[in-house]
Amino acid sequence: MPGYGDNSSSFNQGMVQNRGFFNKLLRSLSNYGMDAESMVRNQVSIGINENPNQAQGGSYYDLFTKKVIAKLLDRKSIAQLDRAYEDKRKILRQYSIKDRIKDYLTEIADETVIYDTNNFFCQMEDLPEEFDEQLRQKYQENFKRIYYNFGFNDGLTAWYYFKNLLIDGFIAYEIVYDNKQKNIVNLSAIDPLTLVPSTDPTTNTLVWVQYPDNPQLRRIMLDAQIIYISYSNNNEFAETSYVENLIRPYNQLTMLEQTRMLYNINQAAIYKKFIIPTGGLSRQQAEQQIYQLMSEYHESVTWDDRMGLMYINGSTDIPHSKDFWFPSSADGTPTVEIMPSQGTNLNEDVMLIWFFKNLKRATKIPFSRFDEETGGGNVYDGTAEITRDEVKFGLFISRLRTIFKEIIVKPVKIQMIMDYPELREDNLFQTSIKIKFNSNQLFEKFKQLNNLAKRAEIASTLSSNLQDAEGKPYLHVEWIIRNVMELTEKDIQENNAFKIKSAIGEATGGGGGGSMMGGGGGEMGAQMGGSQMGGPQNAQMGQAMGQAQAGAQGGGQAQSGVQSGGGGGQGEVTF
Repeated sequence: MPGYGDNSSSFNQGMVQNRGFFNKLLRSLSNYGMDAESMVRNQVSIGINENPNQAQGGSYYDLFTKKVIAKLLDRKSIAQLDRAYEDKRKILRQYSIKDRIKDYLTEIADETVIYDTNNFFCQMEDLPEEFDEQLRQKYQENFKRIYYNFGFNDGLTAWYYFKNLLIDGFIAYEIVYDNKQKNIVNLSAIDPLTLVPSTDPTTNTLVWVQYPDNPQLRRIMLDAQIIYISYSNNNEFAETSYVENLIRPYNQLTMLEQTRMLYNINQAAIYKKFIIPTGGLSRQQAEQQIYQLMSEYHESVTWDDRMGLMYINGSTDIPHSKDFWFPSSADGTPTVEIMPSQGTNLNEDVMLIWFFKNLKRATKIPFSRFDEETGGGNVYDGTAEITRDEVKFGLFISRLRTIFKEIIVKPVKIQMIMDYPELREDNLFQTSIKIKFNSNQLFEKFKQLNNLAKRAEIASTLSSNLQDAEGKPYLHVEWIIRNVMELTEKDIQENNAFKIKSAIGEATGGGGGGSMMGGGGGEMGAQMGGSQMGGPQNAQMGQAMGQAQAGAQGGGQAQSGVQSGGGGGQGEVTF
């Protein structure tokens, strides 16, 4: 197969046709995150994905291109480099429409791509506060614009794309830009079997070549134009796609089911024995007589595996009985004898259940979800309901999402670098691009609340049982909040904001020196003056509280208690 950097003149002609179309930034993005020059210059060994024979000149690829492709194969496999994949894909698609396998595919896709009421199946997590607010806002705007431009807001497209990945094992798309190559406007599906990676021989840029063996159809595209996702990488020695792992146990179970069905049908069938007198006939005449009777009374039984039907003599109507009429002659009368069927009893379920379990194990779906009597098991009831199978299944779904997320992460990253070119050299930006998939909201909410309640019980026990010599809690409440309750900084700040809002409302509306706000600061004064609200982080909150209470009746003492919190006071926290 010709490579992008070979000496074929016809190939280079196809290369020149596309060379001047791309701007310099898009070309640089095609090698984003990969120092290819240093990789080739400093690597001495032959990589695991490099063929030693090719390294000696048995390939159209040059040394640089071989090493670039080998690095790419560490992360994903390439369909065109597997010569058997074209025939394999036909088989995978045939099995994907089988009833059982189709149900498993639907369940995995439903578990991975979950649309919310706003037709979003994922959200981009905010960039860290180290980035400018305008840049962070632009980041979210680009995500939503690309999401809508790709048509993901219809509630189905992303689900179908992911299901195709489970079936074929490969999906590929072209990122389409506007005329000025400044904005991403569309996503176009490509047959991954037609694409192969290579490098530009003049700039060492990573490119993708479509139809490399056909000069008339050949297209050269930058890596910044292509989204190529594979179910496994080149070092994975298992299945090409999710469906491939189901074929063997499915065939075994189906064969056993058909054997049992044939057994029951044969047991219900009537076997007949014909004795035809042939006295006075020559051997040839006797054979003709027998063949004639066989053609008249023989029954042909065939199976239609796709429709699940059985045909007897070309008809789906199963005859209940048959009548046979024979003439009598001087040589005798033909006799028909009903023979009892004999064979091994295949009605036991042990083998059938074993092969069905083998198929369920291959699906990676927890066994409890196959329980028909309880509707597939409980969604969530407590920590006892989270089995190890559910944990492993959750990790499997997480890996699938990690593979699939490139379909939205890569375009957003490219768009942001085109808007802010300085981000290309920003390693913090590269590591901060994170996507959060929607999960089963009911399941996750119950799990979160139940875990929070369990942590609260533990926190209460630690606070009351572990005390110092003075009888006070040994563990500080702030330590418990962060390490036992595991509240994030965002959760703590949001909770503090609600406290301030509530206190301001009470101070401006209720007045007076009540037990909460007056009389030497009260409980709120103690909380605001203590370590929970102290320090520079909460100085502004203390000042806001002090200003809010300055106008309240009896506010002198309350204000004093609040201002001590603004300065990072030393009071105790009471809960």
